[in-house]
Amino acid sequence: MAGGADGVFQGLTTLAAAQSAADWGVYGLNAAAGVCAGVFLGRWAEAYADRLEAGAPATARTLWASAADAPSRSWRPARDGSMAALLGLVAGLLAAGGAPGLAPLAIVLAALAWIDTRSGLLPDALTLPLMAAGWLLSARDPMSAVIASALAWAGLASMAWLYRHLRGRDGFGGGDVKCMAALSGWLGLEAAAGVLWLACVLGLSGCLGRRDAWRRPYPFGPCIALAAGVWVLAPLAMRACGTFMIPNHHAEMPCFPSA
Repeated sequence: MAGGADGVFQGLTTLAAAQSAADWGVYGLNAAAGVCAGVFLGRWAEAYADRLEAGAPATARTLWASAADAPSRSWRPARDGSMAALLGLVAGLLAAGGAPGLAPLAIVLAALAWIDTRSGLLPDALTLPLMAAGWLLSARDPMSAVIASALAWAGLASMAWLYRHLRGRDGFGGGDVKCMAALSGWLGLEAAAGVLWLACVLGLSGCLGRRDAWRRPYPFGPCIALAAGVWVLAPLAMRACGTFMIPNHHAEMPCFPSA
């Protein structure tokens, strides 16, 4: 993960120091691709949820058929605009930092968050390919990534089984287990544990404002996606805000001028 994280940091510094129209053009094209993905994801999630409510089975075929319905959905500024801006920014930074391998992680996590919010499901058709992509595209050794995913899957599945056995109801869904196993392959076990902790904090905070929240199912996918983004990007953004490299002078200057 260190390589991907450094890539995002390099993206922040390179973006700030861009000096040519060609540089900005590359960043702009990648950002535009992220914007298009953001607009599409919310509509796709809505189409998928509508098909499930109409009685369609929660299968990969239903998920991918819903993608064909997405372009015909109406524009919703709050939903589509916010996701488009977020993914556009992330895609631009990844392009600037030379870490395009993290783009699938960001886009699929965003898709899972929207789909879980609308349908209460994290489809295997997305979580399993995301896991396999992490083994191949992350900065980690492929075998280490596979082992990390396997350990996370086994550990979380065991905890979910124990909770169900003791309480008689699900506390952690199978889709959540697979999503965290995928993140373990991308980020490593230690980082994934931190993401899970932060996701639990976000989930508990969200439950406080809901009536009978402890008795009703709560979509955990958005918490995982948001926690992963914060865990990876927030420290890098703070670091980039502290210093920017100026290539022509090989010197550092503070992000904010000192008094």
